[in-house]
Amino acid sequence: MKTDLRDIIRRIEKLENKVFSDKTKDRKLVKDEQKKTLPDLIIELRDSGFFSQPRTPVEAHEKLNPKYSCELNRVTMALLRLQRGNQLRKASKRDGEKRVTAYVW
Repeated sequence: MKTDLRDIIRRIEKLENKVFSDKTKDRKLVKDEQKKTLPDLIIELRDSGFFSQPRTPVEAHEKLNPKYSCELNRVTMALLRLQRGNQLRKASKRDGEKRVTAYVW
């Protein structure tokens, strides 16, 4: 009877170590740090000074394209959401004869 109880306790401890170990949490943190979303990359551009001058979504898309290849409309929407969240400011810029929306920080 005592050996059965010891065996069960040992098995439970082994399972708890596997499930609740810090190693699995560390691996998950490393994976999360490697993932950079589109808004994260735009914030990095903002922090590096890219948006010190008004920039259009096309310019931001061209700058992001080597790191994060996506459609122009995704960049436009991400910029709009960052502006609505007060992480960028909206401005205007002349593109030839037309005024286009630009973003600045």
